[in-house]
Amino acid sequence: MFNSVVPYTTEIGRDSKFAYGAIGVVIHGRSKIGSRVIIGQNVTIGRALDPDSIPEIGDNVYISAGARIIGKIKIGNNVIIGANSVVTKDVPNNSIVAGIPAKVLRSVDEDIYSLLKNIY
Repeated sequence: MFNSVVPYTTEIGRDSKFAYGAIGVVIHGRSKIGSRVIIGQNVTIGRALDPDSIPEIGDNVYISAGARIIGKIKIGNNVIIGANSVVTKDVPNNSIVAGIPAKVLRSVDEDIYSLLKNIY
């Protein structure tokens, strides 16, 4: 309905949400997405050239609009991924990442949802 692809085989945890009705979101069918994850519009979560290179997203993650998460990588828990970032390497827990390629900008020692207003 909104030019999105979110196969029924995708594992998505409890209390996860799509922002703006999931407009333009593309998620690989074997992706694993944790609980309390917010996925912004125009986000891609997919594999690299290797058919087994599927991303895994932890719990308590905010994926901003336009982000690309590609390849066999793990996004840790309590992470913010900045708008239009391209994530191709593992992201540690309690991090804020952004850029092309995405890099850790800072570590956080509190729940990311306390940093974001009007999310939950």
